[in-house]
Amino acid sequence: MVYYPYEDQSTELKQFRAGELHWTYEVPNNQFRWLQAHYPGELVVSPWLGSYFFGFNLTREPFIDSRDLRVALVLALDRDLLTGKVTQFGEQPSYTLVPPGIGEYSSPQPEWAAWSQAEREAEAQRLYQLAGYSGERPLRVEIRYNTSENHKKIALALASMWKQVLGVQVTLVNEEWKVFLQNRQQRVLTQVFRAGWISDYSDPYSFLELFRSGHGQNDYGFSDDLYDQLLAEIASERIPARRRRLMQEAERLLLEEMPIIPVYTYVTKRLVDRHVRGWENNVMDHHYSKHLFLLRSADDPPEPGKNTG
Repeated sequence: MVYYPYEDQSTELKQFRAGELHWTYEVPNNQFRWLQAHYPGELVVSPWLGSYFFGFNLTREPFIDSRDLRVALVLALDRDLLTGKVTQFGEQPSYTLVPPGIGEYSSPQPEWAAWSQAEREAEAQRLYQLAGYSGERPLRVEIRYNTSENHKKIALALASMWKQVLGVQVTLVNEEWKVFLQNRQQRVLTQVFRAGWISDYSDPYSFLELFRSGHGQNDYGFSDDLYDQLLAEIASERIPARRRRLMQEAERLLLEEMPIIPVYTYVTKRLVDRHVRGWENNVMDHHYSKHLFLLRSADDPPEPGKNTG
């Protein structure tokens, strides 16, 4: 089995169409309807245990001490429009950190999740002004994302919504993966940055622990003593029902402080060659090579030297 690294989904798609790949890691979002029409048997879309979001750098301006501003930006995002018109692959709009599908756990929904988009935008405008910004004094902010056609489209949509609803002036910064990660970790340049998490195991704690003070993946600079205490209790609690309540309390606290901008719940979106066998959709997106093999079809050309009789 050979793996090829591609940062450009269009190149990946071309390689698949040329028969050079048996499956793709992703596909370009803007090709969804075309792929539905031309590759209906190869296009595979499946729920995935992950959340796509953006992060705020809470260690520097303008977000360090401005919850009102953070919440305003969260409310101004129209997730239904973004998933329906930009991503278009069955992603579910999200208002929380932990995705659905983890046992009996259910995330606490913020009050504004039940509001209409018009109501969210009105509240966003009110909080934006409370934070000290207006049409005459607009927020100027950078959104950083790693190289990807899909990430670029989502960042552009975010910038457009913020501009339309609040008048925010956004600069997009595209960075190669290693540079992007380094800048996130150093928290010197970042303001708003693309983020997300795909869990290695089916437990909300996998998502919640990312925001513990000092955690290696806490690129947001989020630090809260009560939150850290709740995580410590969760780690030692053995009664499932009580552990779930503690995790819900931790997520509720996190959503009140809003170090992130929830966007949607992930789905995997791939092209899988019709000759591949052993591929099974699953929420963990685990596909072990030992289970996979290629099935030859009658119209495949014979290998040199092989008896076809």
